[in-house]
Amino acid sequence: MLTRSLHLQLFLRSFFLQVGWNFAKYQNLGLCFVMLPFLKKTYMHDPELLPSALERYLENFNTQPFMASFCFGALASQEEKLASAKNLAVYQERASEWNSIKRSLSITTASIGDRLFWGTLKPLTLLLALCVWLGLGIDFFEIGFTHTVEIKIILAGMGLAFGLFNLVSLLVRWRGISLSYHAKNNGCFGLTQFDWNKSIYYAKCLGMVLSLALLLWGIYYFLYHIEHFLFLQFITRSIIVLFFVGISLITRGLRIPNMYVYMAAMLMFSLVCFF
Repeated sequence: MLTRSLHLQLFLRSFFLQVGWNFAKYQNLGLCFVMLPFLKKTYMHDPELLPSALERYLENFNTQPFMASFCFGALASQEEKLASAKNLAVYQERASEWNSIKRSLSITTASIGDRLFWGTLKPLTLLLALCVWLGLGIDFFEIGFTHTVEIKIILAGMGLAFGLFNLVSLLVRWRGISLSYHAKNNGCFGLTQFDWNKSIYYAKCLGMVLSLALLLWGIYYFLYHIEHFLFLQFITRSIIVLFFVGISLITRGLRIPNMYVYMAAMLMFSLVCFF
């Protein structure tokens, strides 16, 4: 049974999932560390079964760290079914089901987590910080920006970005364990409790609005506040950026890795800024 105490232990240990990450089996050591208190309680009346249970958790495991909580709860629920198996045939059947759940759920949570946290929430919180800084008087569009900036303004933007990102991640870490543990099999182990696609879509829309606002303010500033020579610099750099954005879209459509485009873009931007 997932008690409040065990829930808290799984939650706290989830912060160490990446400890022991390796190229052979990825997060398997971290998974064992997270699940160990639950396994010890599950097999406390038959401790001889604990080593064989740990062997299953030492197999390959890899997912997005924040979304891994859904895996912890689901695996704990299935582990209780394994521990209650009456004979070897039932045990083997449930062990096979446990492995399938572990593999499929880790892939699903990795996909959702990468899109939500790395692809959406991280750049969105950065945009929010930039908007806060701009609104509080840090004009980072100004050429030769030298005037003194109050530390409380810097901390305000950083605090908003850091706080929002970690608030969402902590909520997912905590709720994911209980939702996946108590969910029925037809509920995708609690994942259907949230409309992930809609959340990601709206977050990206907000990010596009903030990006457009910053872009329009930057264009306005450069058109009305800089000299002719600097205006030409702005136009030149804008053309280079748009060129590489277009190339990136083309290579993505042709399924060509964008790494080489990024490397060329960084080299070009560095040369332009240098000269």
